[in-house]
Amino acid sequence: MKPVKFIVGTLLVLAMLIGLSFAYFDNETQQLNLLNSKDLEGTFVDLTAGRTYYQLSGPIGSEVVVLVHGFSIPSYIWQPTKDALVKAGYQVLTYDLFGRGYSDRPVSDYGMDLYVQQLNDLLESLNLKEPVNLSGLSMGGAVVTHFVNKYPKKVNKISLLAPLFETPSRSALTILKTPLLRDYLAKVMVVPMLENSLDRVVYDPSIFPEWETKFKIQTQYEGFARAILKTALYLDGKVFESEYVELGKRDKPIQLFWGRQDKTIPFIQSSKVISALGKIEFIPLDKTGHLPHYEHPEVVNDRLIAFLKE
Repeated sequence: MKPVKFIVGTLLVLAMLIGLSFAYFDNETQQLNLLNSKDLEGTFVDLTAGRTYYQLSGPIGSEVVVLVHGFSIPSYIWQPTKDALVKAGYQVLTYDLFGRGYSDRPVSDYGMDLYVQQLNDLLESLNLKEPVNLSGLSMGGAVVTHFVNKYPKKVNKISLLAPLFETPSRSALTILKTPLLRDYLAKVMVVPMLENSLDRVVYDPSIFPEWETKFKIQTQYEGFARAILKTALYLDGKVFESEYVELGKRDKPIQLFWGRQDKTIPFIQSSKVISALGKIEFIPLDKTGHLPHYEHPEVVNDRLIAFLKE
């Protein structure tokens, strides 16, 4: 019996240490439902799957451009693009995907269906009935692609920035499926890795000195790590080639930006996207990482606005 008692005792001590460590590293101390739009630049709307934070800027009644962000950085990442589009006379809608920024963290697999429904619900709630222009960054590009294929009549033109096309299956994610470890590892490993990933996201980290400070804000709200983990597990091994092929057959104007030094979604994947989409406007950018619109706003903004005005 002694070996059994020793093992049980060891496991209890280990569990206690993990619990203490988890409590120490747990940064999710804030509640989203306590947030008031009076304290923020944007506002909230209740949608089917939860409350969504958004900003609708620019002249009312003008042509609408919707900007969809990527995997982990919420809608503030679009600031340079939003400002340029508003100045050019467009009405611009930015919003936080579920699980990110100030939007709710619903119980979900955080797959494409959730995000497509969120975007559709948002457009309907804001009574935006005319076809909109969509721009999607990284995972947001996959969201845009799925949305257009489901609601083609609601979209005019599409601009994609290093869109997510495929995600290799990673054996390292297997441990994140373990119930007793996943929440702990998501908070003490995955989120901190994202907070400190600027050198892998942009070509020149000096352009974004406030990266970590801005990123940390969303990590304080309950459910962020779970949402990130769920999304990563959903995307593991996914290939969206058929969606891009279907999009290419819809005869809609499509524009594609990609940084040649992108470490997040390597530039080599651009050839797969182009092959699937067919005839598009392609703008490769030198000395550019995963955020072309942030790294070279003067180039991206000019080409985007010209594309919208054609």
